[in-house]
Amino acid sequence: MKEEKTFKEIYLKPNYAPWTFKKIPKKINQIIKIIPKKSKILEVGCGEGNHSIYLAKKGFDVIAIDSSKNAIEFAKKKIKKKFKIKFLCKDYSKVSQYKEKFDFIFDWRFLHEIKTKNERKKYIDSISNALKDEGKYLTVAFSGDSNFMGTGKLRTSPAGIKIYFATLKETEKLVKTKFKILNSRHIILPQKPKLKILGNYVLSIKK
Repeated sequence: MKEEKTFKEIYLKPNYAPWTFKKIPKKINQIIKIIPKKSKILEVGCGEGNHSIYLAKKGFDVIAIDSSKNAIEFAKKKIKKKFKIKFLCKDYSKVSQYKEKFDFIFDWRFLHEIKTKNERKKYIDSISNALKDEGKYLTVAFSGDSNFMGTGKLRTSPAGIKIYFATLKETEKLVKTKFKILNSRHIILPQKPKLKILGNYVLSIKK
């Protein structure tokens, strides 16, 4: 599959992917303030795992999944101490298979990779099913409220990957099918080499 090949090429070496940064975004740091200590966390589309490793170091029990074998291997090699963290090479569609329930689930720059409305709805349903009662969900993805990469819902990234650009209102509508929104706004997402991309930030709680 062409897109799978593209991701394999992007993750040929550590820190090469245009969305991989060693510096942790402030919004990830703020997660610590909105969920109880020792919460069980799932990150979907974790890439090389920097966000999940950071949260594990802060005392959270973390499972992080990504469909890229190389990205997961890079992530595992970064673990120098015994934290409560597990990296698994799994596709987002496997979220519903977890028997355990999570306190917090997040995807950072991942939701835009799910390209059809039907699959996006299935994904939100699976996130809801994997959360405990009153568990929180955070999604951050490229926003269709800008003309980055062109216009329309499906656009092609500089890396050659098809991406779904939902507006903030569209993302809110999707999330509201299973969650109550706590915070919703636009934020700026950096991308190598020196891009600044408008993103949708939606924090919610399970109904």
